[in-house]
Amino acid sequence: MAARIFDEHTLAPWLEAARQHWKLSAGVGLLLVPILTFTITTVISWIGWANNRDGREPPLNPYWIPFLGNWGSFLLARKSFVHRLYRRVGDVPATIKLGPAKAYLLTRPDTYGPLLRDTKSCTNKAFAVIIMEQMFGMPKSAMHIYRNDKSGVGAIPFPGSTIPAHLRVGDSLRHLSSQVVKHLSDELAKIDPNDPVDSGEWVDIPDFFTWWTHRYFAATITALCGPHLIALNQGFVADFWDYLNSWPSISKFYPRIFAPKAYGARQRILDGIKRWHAHARQHSDYRNNGADAPAWDEYWGSVWFKVRQRWGQDTGGMNDDALASEDLFVLTAATANALPMAFWNLIEVYNDPALLARIQTELSNAIVPPGTNEDKLPYRFDINTITSSPLLQSVYAEVLRMRVSLFHNRSPTQGDYSLGPYKFKQGGLVCVSTNIASNHAHAWRDRVDGGQRPLDEFWADRFLVPNPKDGTVKFSTDGLDGAWIPYGGGALMCPGRHLAKQEMMSGVAIFDAYFEMKLLKGVPRMDDDVFGLGAQPPGEPVPVRMRRKVGISPAGAAVAIKQS
Repeated sequence: MAARIFDEHTLAPWLEAARQHWKLSAGVGLLLVPILTFTITTVISWIGWANNRDGREPPLNPYWIPFLGNWGSFLLARKSFVHRLYRRVGDVPATIKLGPAKAYLLTRPDTYGPLLRDTKSCTNKAFAVIIMEQMFGMPKSAMHIYRNDKSGVGAIPFPGSTIPAHLRVGDSLRHLSSQVVKHLSDELAKIDPNDPVDSGEWVDIPDFFTWWTHRYFAATITALCGPHLIALNQGFVADFWDYLNSWPSISKFYPRIFAPKAYGARQRILDGIKRWHAHARQHSDYRNNGADAPAWDEYWGSVWFKVRQRWGQDTGGMNDDALASEDLFVLTAATANALPMAFWNLIEVYNDPALLARIQTELSNAIVPPGTNEDKLPYRFDINTITSSPLLQSVYAEVLRMRVSLFHNRSPTQGDYSLGPYKFKQGGLVCVSTNIASNHAHAWRDRVDGGQRPLDEFWADRFLVPNPKDGTVKFSTDGLDGAWIPYGGGALMCPGRHLAKQEMMSGVAIFDAYFEMKLLKGVPRMDDDVFGLGAQPPGEPVPVRMRRKVGISPAGAAVAIKQS
């Protein structure tokens, strides 16, 4: 009993004091850990800056949280992170700790070109494998196909490659631009009597981005895949844009429980693609895809999707889920950047009446005169007339410069990689920011009009240079190696860039042929949540006033409905 009393009345206060002391020490310790981490990494950064030895790693960017490093700051606010880092390091590359991975951010555009072209020593394969799984939902059971493809990305496999030709991971897009242009013209020519915009009167549209991209997407998917993908999946167009809008969440590697809408939108799209695949396999033989096969059929669309289906089936490791993820990648590559950029093309052109007048003079030459036995509508367009116009090309290039924000990622695969005095460790991620390249004053010094055309403002003539032969102007990107890189560079340059260019530039011609438009609030701001992921959509609704010029009535008659 005495011992019990002694424990209760004597030891209890001491034990409580010890507990309180432990809690206080733990709290102080938790506060000291980030401070100590930042202090240590700052010292390491200073040492890196003072090191002048060739073959050194770039200076470390300090961080507060051990193990995670800069991961949280980068994922949650990519744009501000990159801009702060660039202001800090200038034209010196930086080492960034992203959780267990090490990344290097390059900040000098004159180093971008050589790196992007060296696809033998530095590839994007490791990054692409992660993207296929995280962004497009590729099942883990099929990831070995991508990891085991060591044949390279060029038309000729690397020496010593043992990957059979039919098992190589291919990602080229065929030249489908004429089909896309035709279907968009057909789509915009239709008059819906229930749609106020087709009345011929001026009508306010609360969000032109949604109106335009949904119509363009429907036309593009019909051109690529035939009519059944959308017909079999009610709401497919809206679901796809919900999926694209969810990219910021998916790209941050949030688990499904924290981003159910994002992963739900992706799953609806994947289910829809599987439904289309099953329907197409029932009605059309995907193995009939040789030189004698039709280039397009109703069920598969482009014969290229038959080729892809056969490739996937022949791997022996791709189930229906994997095949759907593969085609989700293709549909995204064909539309996710091109269609928002086609939107920005229209916005910049219609925001400047003088520019619109200059462009309309050239666009009138792009409409193909109908033959004697052809209806006037839908219009047909000469793509070459559009894409060869110096002014239209300059507008297109300037829009890409301002509205595309990407990280072109490479990883050294054959030992450490040397670039100037710096060395990047094998397996590290070397990042090239198009945002830095597009706004680097030194790289663009010869393109800035006497300091009167700042890089943060749209200038339609930025890519026009005098043609010494006849005194006219021509479109040119000469001298911009590493500064204008919306599609990357080298063998890894975006394989769909030609299709994207034709989609972007043709969109202006086709829209202007059928509609008039006035912006109600000028050029919108961009959505910075999408920074680093490609074309940045507007960050706010884009109200416009529109009216139709001409169209085809439900009865099939071509009518001119432009009002005075």
